[in-house]
Amino acid sequence: MNSLLLLLVAVAAFVFGYRFYSKLLALGIFRLGNEYSTPAPPRSADAGQGASCVRHLVFGQHLASLAAAAAIAGGMVSLIWGWIPAFLWVMVATLTAAGTYGLGALWLSLRFPGLNPAEIAARVLGARAHGIYALLSFLLLLIMNAVSASLAAQLMSAFPSAVLPFWSTVVLALFLGNFLRDRENFRITPVALIAVGASLMLVWLLRDYPLAFTGAIRFGAPEHYASFDATVLWTILLFTYGYHATRLPMWKLIRPRGFITALLMAVMLFIFCAAVAIDHPNLVAPEFHAGPGIPNTLPWLFITLTSGAVAGFHLLIANGISARQLKQETDARYIGYGGALALGLLALSAIVIGGTGFASTQEWTQHYAIWENFNGLHAVLERYVDGFARMASALGLDPAFARTLAALVVLGLLAATLEAGLRVQKQILTGLNECYPSLFPGREKILIGVAAGLSALLALIAGQPRDGLMLWPLLGVADQILAVLGFTLLAVILRRMERPLAVVVLPLIFLLAATHWALAEQITQWWSEDAWFLLALGVMLIFMEIAVAVLTFRALKQSPPRPQLDTGA
Repeated sequence: MNSLLLLLVAVAAFVFGYRFYSKLLALGIFRLGNEYSTPAPPRSADAGQGASCVRHLVFGQHLASLAAAAAIAGGMVSLIWGWIPAFLWVMVATLTAAGTYGLGALWLSLRFPGLNPAEIAARVLGARAHGIYALLSFLLLLIMNAVSASLAAQLMSAFPSAVLPFWSTVVLALFLGNFLRDRENFRITPVALIAVGASLMLVWLLRDYPLAFTGAIRFGAPEHYASFDATVLWTILLFTYGYHATRLPMWKLIRPRGFITALLMAVMLFIFCAAVAIDHPNLVAPEFHAGPGIPNTLPWLFITLTSGAVAGFHLLIANGISARQLKQETDARYIGYGGALALGLLALSAIVIGGTGFASTQEWTQHYAIWENFNGLHAVLERYVDGFARMASALGLDPAFARTLAALVVLGLLAATLEAGLRVQKQILTGLNECYPSLFPGREKILIGVAAGLSALLALIAGQPRDGLMLWPLLGVADQILAVLGFTLLAVILRRMERPLAVVVLPLIFLLAATHWALAEQITQWWSEDAWFLLALGVMLIFMEIAVAVLTFRALKQSPPRPQLDTGA
């Protein structure tokens, strides 16, 4: 199969989806309007700190924060079932479920300004829903932070040439944030060109100066040891950075750094598209693929490839990061639906690179023979980086430069997810502090420290290369369960407002079936492997969903008046 044809079909479908389907959602379902005001929530930690800004800046930070590296890893791994299932899932899910969820999550957050998803659930489904949504959101963020930091640390060890460019972009983001402060009407195009030009120059100048730590310290017996090596050191440094970045206002660091990362990702995708258009390599991956060491396509394709198709994590980012910075409600279409399309294109690039990065189908089959070959997710991301460098070299680009650029982009995406995850965790803990002041400390630095400390502990315990995909199934299931709960909130509110429900109910039913199917299989496996901790988390997820289902049925049965949405102009 020619990769150029796949790219053209995807681009045409995405343009059609944004031009027509997103317009239907914006005007016919959610009814976005320019007259709707989006004030910064008065109790937010970002209020009064320049929360509202140019929508392109918000789009860049939104896109970078959406666990985009998971879209790359999911796209590469999903090829294990063949390129047709992976391609169709990215296409259909992005255009329908992910786009609807992204736009709807922003709309929901704007209509309940200043409230996190748990507090919105309490308003819509009753007070008992607050704890369920808060616990699930915090658990998902805990896993996402641990995975992001662990993968970023392993990539820093694998690509030391990208370390200095990465930390240099942090410094560049500080300068950019201070420059853009209070320049609300400043033209963003010249700033974007200067920022991306400076970032590429840093990649070019610093690629020959790798920064790496060698050696390791081991504690304990040979068969049970704790290793303090470069990965552990980078993990600790990343969480230290995340702690301090979360304490800063968004305009100062994480917004401009996310914007720079999104610009570099756009450059990377442009190079990818140009390479496909000029070289148009053929996919050596088979159309369909199965084997004794491979899980069933259904339901595991939908659990493996979440970010880049549909992911519950998007609700947390839309609510805790993006919605708090929008100037007007109509921007939700551009940021929410457009962000889902951009993430889908990134996942498609992973499918093409993974499907064309082997000399023959036989070589591809050997690599994708069994699920255990993907025990190291960092190795999956490394293959994507190397594959991009191979494709870029066909355009005459220096492979070392292209490899450093791709590694920098993936590192930036992982760091943006970590930054956003810690900030949203802080908001969740702040909300719990208001409800239960005797149980949760009220000082911001303590709340951030708790979030960063728990995430770092999980990363150090379960995020090492030898543990492989241990957290991946749990992350995928929890992510999709949160998507189910997010669609549930949208369905209840739209029903009370007497709006069409099919666009949210159909994805809700599909995700409900696929997620519970996967969770039932995973719980059976955890039981057989005596993985009691993971088993307990899986059972907890089931009880949480049952509780939400009961609350949803009660809310629909009682038919209370419309939820108190903010409708001020």
